Amino acid sequence: MFSNVHIVLVNTSHPGNIGSTARAMKTMGFKNLSLVNPKEFPSIKANELAVGCTDILKRANLFPDLASALEKSNTNIAFSARSRRASIPVFSVDEFITHVMNNPNTTINLIFGNESSGLSNNDLLLCDYIVSLPTHNDYTSLNLSAAVQIITYELHKKSFINPSNIQSQKELATSKEKNFFIDSLISLLENTHFITSKNHLSLKKKIHILFNRSNLEKDEVNMLMGMISSITKKFNK
Repeated sequence: MFSNVHIVLVNTSHPGNIGSTARAMKTMGFKNLSLVNPKEFPSIKANELAVGCTDILKRANLFPDLASALEKSNTNIAFSARSRRASIPVFSVDEFITHVMNNPNTTINLIFGNESSGLSNNDLLLCDYIVSLPTHNDYTSLNLSAAVQIITYELHKKSFINPSNIQSQKELATSKEKNFFIDSLISLLENTHFITSKNHLSLKKKIHILFNRSNLEKDEVNMLMGMISSITKKFNK
């Protein structure tokens, strides 16, 4: 189970946290690790802390940026110890668990930011949802591998439910397909002057957020791309 779930670490500073994360993953049955621009990897320190779990480190996928890591996924979920001022839908932990358990046939990325700075606003725009992990007000900072351990434990605990209760769902569009559609839509709106130099930053952000939170299915994206193509042909006549 959970072969569809990928743990994604972004700009990790300390290699030991990568090793500890691998250990947290394996104890709960997770095997897919993606690393985005880690400061140091491969690393002896990572191997030392991944006791009995170096197989996960050996299979880890490396990416230069988050967009590349998310291309083939259907749903991208960011994690934070605090609420962020962004217009991205926020899941509670329970809502997040339900979403993952109800979508066993889609590729889901669970994204954790840098130990000190977390995820950037640009990174968050690539995500469909944010999960804010509740912590004590006196100290809100969770260790990276501890956050991964909490999330994977909650999923592992729910994996014992009757599989017949898990809902089936149509095939969702990948991040690459959604972003291609969004870029095509923005290009069309620029050509029609709906997006101008005065409003382009705010409108582009709103368009990204709108469609990234929509759980678009593959056939829906194909339909929308057909609409854009038809409008573009008419506009260029």
